[in-house]
Amino acid sequence: MIRSVCLLLISLLSLHAVAQQAWIRINQLGYTGGARKVAVLVAKEGLSLSKFRLIDAAANKEVWSGPSLATGSYAAFQKSWRLDFSEFNKEGAYYLEAGGVKSPVFRIQNSTYNGTADFILKYMRQQRSGYNPFLKDSCHRQDGFIVYHKDRSKDSTYIDVSGGWHDASDYLQYLPTSANATYQMLFAYTQHPQSFSDHYDAWGNEGANKIPDIIDEAKWGLDWLVKMNPGKGEYYNQLADDRDHAGLRLPPKIV
Repeated sequence: MIRSVCLLLISLLSLHAVAQQAWIRINQLGYTGGARKVAVLVAKEGLSLSKFRLIDAAANKEVWSGPSLATGSYAAFQKSWRLDFSEFNKEGAYYLEAGGVKSPVFRIQNSTYNGTADFILKYMRQQRSGYNPFLKDSCHRQDGFIVYHKDRSKDSTYIDVSGGWHDASDYLQYLPTSANATYQMLFAYTQHPQSFSDHYDAWGNEGANKIPDIIDEAKWGLDWLVKMNPGKGEYYNQLADDRDHAGLRLPPKIV
């Protein structure tokens, strides 16, 4: 009996995997009422449709419908459509349905994007080197050693270049990518200062310090860039090397 139930379950899962050949891609953050609202339906196999429906998620009732715009093949998908429901502005939770395909539930709400600019900074704080506020610990404190200096007497000598951000999960740090990240944050602030708030201090710990968090984060990068350019004609490109690819460990294990 148990074996029969297991085989039936596997069969149903297999049928679901085969049947799922089309998807509706939405803005996962949601949409604001007055903005343009578009989703995309993509299908790996032949699918025919001319319209789509907007469904109230709570009442499970259609509240709006419109024509789907065929846009041809795209990448691995044989067919694709744009589903434009910009005309509908009422706030609430909804999902889209077209050709038997349903989207995830999303919200239409004027406050949809509030706080999203600051949310991205969580990743930067998580990747901080030197002191890491996410782990409340430190890393890369003693492994800054000079390599290939024109003054051979400086080769293999220690230099304090603690700070900045890990470039990836291997924990290497590169000056060009960090310089670009710093620039982009400063540029974003100059363009839309009202989009950023103050909930963290200069170390990345919770607690306002009367400085927008994006400026705190940009300064964290600038301080490291200065360390990596300690003098005229003296420039260091990266911290750590391929030895940091050897095994997985948390940042505090890197001294």
